[in-house]
Amino acid sequence: MNKHILIIDDNQDLLTMMTALLKNRGYAVTVNDNADDIVEVIKKIQPDIIMMDMLLSGADGREKCREIKADPSIAGIPLVMLSAYPQAVTDCMAAGADGFI
Repeated sequence: MNKHILIIDDNQDLLTMMTALLKNRGYAVTVNDNADDIVEVIKKIQPDIIMMDMLLSGADGREKCREIKADPSIAGIPLVMLSAYPQAVTDCMAAGADGFI
């Protein structure tokens, strides 16, 4: 079975590019362009890994990361934060991210 990746980002161009790249490599990909109900989405689809932008429209990815990691039913899913700001790595890791790109 293919590994399932959930990508959470409000940039449609980035979602399209990452989806094409990852599907081409054999991964199953689900995208979500808002983080409003992200905990419920994660519980429903049970991805193997989550890739989430640090800055989302109307939401702070770091806060969403804390929310995800606080829920025991999904806390074990690896979560990688994405940001164009390399200095954000400290904040993202402090929020509970398992990795940073």
